[in-house]
Amino acid sequence: MRRLVAFAVAVTVFASACASSGAADRIVVAAGTTVVDSGLVDELIAAYRRAYPSAPRFSVVAAGSTEVLALGERGAADLLISHLPAAEERFVADHPQAEVRPIFASRFVLVGPPGQGVVPSGTTPIGAFTAIAAAGARFVSRADRSGTHERERDIWRRVGIDPTGRPWYLETGQGMGFTLQVADQRGAFTLSELGAFRRASGTLGLVVVELRDPERLLANPYRAIVVDPAATPAASAFVEWLAGPNGRSAIVDANQELFAEVVYAPDPGA
Repeated sequence: MRRLVAFAVAVTVFASACASSGAADRIVVAAGTTVVDSGLVDELIAAYRRAYPSAPRFSVVAAGSTEVLALGERGAADLLISHLPAAEERFVADHPQAEVRPIFASRFVLVGPPGQGVVPSGTTPIGAFTAIAAAGARFVSRADRSGTHERERDIWRRVGIDPTGRPWYLETGQGMGFTLQVADQRGAFTLSELGAFRRASGTLGLVVVELRDPERLLANPYRAIVVDPAATPAASAFVEWLAGPNGRSAIVDANQELFAEVVYAPDPGA
């Protein structure tokens, strides 16, 4: 297996210190690197604090969704924002006191070098991954058990191929921003969350490969989970705002500020 070695920030130590401090004036948010890298989380927190200047401060920890849920499991974060549905369901089943709300959704995109002739435009995600494997075209994986990585793995399973160890398959073990940089440097394909790609695209040569998605394999819903509402009512208040009309309006405004279009669509049923 070809693995690109890099060292991530020790987010667990940082979050544990914040969450165990007992300070009522701070909310520790563990969020997927996609929505942190895209700038969305910071924009929404800023909007909330403008509306409620006396609200607690926020500490944001960016991690893959598996680690986000693990931080909640260890009591190292008050609020989780993730996009790993099956693991979220298990977490909520194990923590019946937790509050969970759908908040917004984006989509995954396959990106690759401009002018690539490997993946025909308009094919499906399964067809695209099949073509990449057949051509032995370079593919860079986050390989970090994030929501994006788990979706990538799901598509490979549907294709019927385990790419691990193939010479054309590179693993970073890192977040979306770093993985996009590596894919760009290597002239490779990668699966990305759209907002994170849009935020980084100005410094990249990668382009989106247009795919059809009849099975909705690229749908990407996010949910907010308050680990213990009784212990952190301020986190619950933030999520209630986020899921309500003012929060949905703030999500749209943040999209316009960051992307000039709605990339993260507010959940209509929130």
